[in-house]
Amino acid sequence: MNLNNIALLSVSLVLAGCSYNVEPVATKALNIYSAYENKVPGRFALLLDGSLRNVKREIAPATQICQAHRYPIVVGDALALSVKHTMESVFEQVSEYETAPSAETLNKLGLSGVILVKLDDFAPRLQCARGFWGGTCSANTELSFGVTVRGRSGVLAATSASGSKTSDGESAGACSGGATVIADSITRATRDALERLAERLSNSPKLRESSGLVN
Repeated sequence: MNLNNIALLSVSLVLAGCSYNVEPVATKALNIYSAYENKVPGRFALLLDGSLRNVKREIAPATQICQAHRYPIVVGDALALSVKHTMESVFEQVSEYETAPSAETLNKLGLSGVILVKLDDFAPRLQCARGFWGGTCSANTELSFGVTVRGRSGVLAATSASGSKTSDGESAGACSGGATVIADSITRATRDALERLAERLSNSPKLRESSGLVN
């Protein structure tokens, strides 16, 4: 292969771009402002909707810089674990179930309610720019969770909470740094939304006053 062919191949590889997996880490609500000193009393079954684990997104920068590169988002169990850890911080006892327990099982186990959490919205974005010393990237993620808690008398709580956070960093070699800032913005937005969700659940009088079994 002559030098011209090597040069053409190099240019083709650059233009084709690269793919960098985005892997956010699990987090939880850290600052929960509640009017109550204790957690919500009772034992609750936790159902995590498939939307929390089956997130499939592949984004590219909205700017010309790094636009040839792709960033597949590999969430895995990060969102599900984040939700579970947060619910454990709000409710006295939480046990995760893959499917909704029957009424008979709920009564047999003495469960006070069923918590269903799903991902309502998930929108990460990325922008990159060329700086004086090097490139930079900025990622923003908006997401929201929805939760419904059912008790003996029906729905005890139904609410949603959103979060939005931006992370900045260097684009690094071949724009690989974009994956890092996207992952960080997802983790921070997740924590932001879960803190709002946790506060609404923790401060719900109806949820705290209920002590009956789910029928």
